Amino acid sequence: MANTMKPVTIYFQEIQYLMYQQLAQKENCKTAELIRRAMSDYLEKRQVKSSNLDEWEPVSLGGLKNGGDWIDKGYQDEMLGEAF
Repeated sequence: MANTMKPVTIYFQEIQYLMYQQLAQKENCKTAELIRRAMSDYLEKRQVKSSNLDEWEPVSLGGLKNGGDWIDKGYQDEMLGEAF
């Protein structure tokens, strides 16, 4: 993919923009560059990373219900119908 940039207009509160300007000056870069980096960081943090099922860890769904009523015939009929 080509590394072309799309010009956009973003409105900031004045105090926020002044803060970005100060940070950019400390980092010796342009304010626009600082904002582009921040936007890239935002996307990276929220991007869903694809993973292989082999990398998944098991998750506990809790213990069995107390009292053994999970094996009660009435409960089986309710949940499974005629299949059990």
